[in-house]
Amino acid sequence: MSTISVVITSSSRPQLFPFMWKSFKKMLFFRETPYVIVHEDFVFTKESNEVMSYLNSLKTLGEIHEVYFHNPAIGLGYSLDYLINSVIKTDYILYIQEDWCFERPIDIDQIVWVMDENPNINLIFFNKSLNFETLNGELQPQYTYSGIDLCLYHSWTFLPGVWRCAKVRQHWRTRKERHEGYFTNSFGTHEQRQSIEYCEKNLGAYMLGQTGDYRYARHIGNDWRMESWRREKDGQPGGIQDTAIMDLPHMAPWVMLEDTPIRKQTYTKEEFEKHMEDEPIEYKKWWIVNDENTNCPRP
Repeated sequence: MSTISVVITSSSRPQLFPFMWKSFKKMLFFRETPYVIVHEDFVFTKESNEVMSYLNSLKTLGEIHEVYFHNPAIGLGYSLDYLINSVIKTDYILYIQEDWCFERPIDIDQIVWVMDENPNINLIFFNKSLNFETLNGELQPQYTYSGIDLCLYHSWTFLPGVWRCAKVRQHWRTRKERHEGYFTNSFGTHEQRQSIEYCEKNLGAYMLGQTGDYRYARHIGNDWRMESWRREKDGQPGGIQDTAIMDLPHMAPWVMLEDTPIRKQTYTKEEFEKHMEDEPIEYKKWWIVNDENTNCPRP
């Protein structure tokens, strides 16, 4: 079977890394000890020093293997650029940012085997929401590849997932801001990627699970956004989270919702509506239905 390494990008959020790492060890399964590479971006020096101390403790325990950092910070896009061009040597990577928490078991060796068996698959990611049948009007058909169910996706995503490195290097490009969409467009224009056949042939991005499946990963860092265009006026991390909208409708009913560090406690309706402008229409529907910010019913 082909080789895989775990690549984690991190940025001045010592409150979040332990939550991600605990769920990583609990929910992601490898038959051999995974080789783990971490990159820390020094957005805030004090907080990044705390992260580095934690990473060094994990390295001493043998849980992670290589640690890189940039000070001053270079941003997520250029952090990935550095890792892809200078560090990563394996056929695949399991890519994770430190602000995710895994909620459901995933057999990573099976994912790699399926991608080996099906060279048209270049990305299998673990969704943060329900696997919608359509997303922003684009059909996301379900397939079965080598015994596992997947749903087509029309973009590349930096959600947790397994990347085929040869395909990534073939198309890789980045820039300072909105790097995910910029990289996605290297596979084809938005108009081209509206075609299912085009995405099957040229992109090969799929979400794990059947249509309607509950999420595999919870975004615990939505209050801790580090991109400059998302930060608050005081320069601190930006973002907004509402459990009733962003968590409960998408979480498997047998999963316990854990408390995680949040930077803000409450938001006005106007703040939340502004945030939701960037979300898919399927997310917005939950806000419209629950206009008074009450708990969402499960679908």
